[in-house]
Amino acid sequence: MKISDLKSMRIVNLANGKVLGKITDLVMDVQGGYVKAIVMPGQTKWPAFWVSEKEIEVPWENIKKIGQDVIIVDAPEAWSQDS
Repeated sequence: MKISDLKSMRIVNLANGKVLGKITDLVMDVQGGYVKAIVMPGQTKWPAFWVSEKEIEVPWENIKKIGQDVIIVDAPEAWSQDS
């Protein structure tokens, strides 16, 4: 699997089935040679140009399954609250 494949997948919360977003970046441990976390966009409020978007790091331990179309994560409720 390539990074570009991961970036096209939706991230879904295991607890409630809500789509949280898509991967924007990866956090790597270069010395160890593994992925430490995936990064996804945080919540924005309207109008988006007034509030900066924060990124959320999802630790690799929270990733439960990577399928063909989605990545299922065990996410705290705060990650999936509506804007």
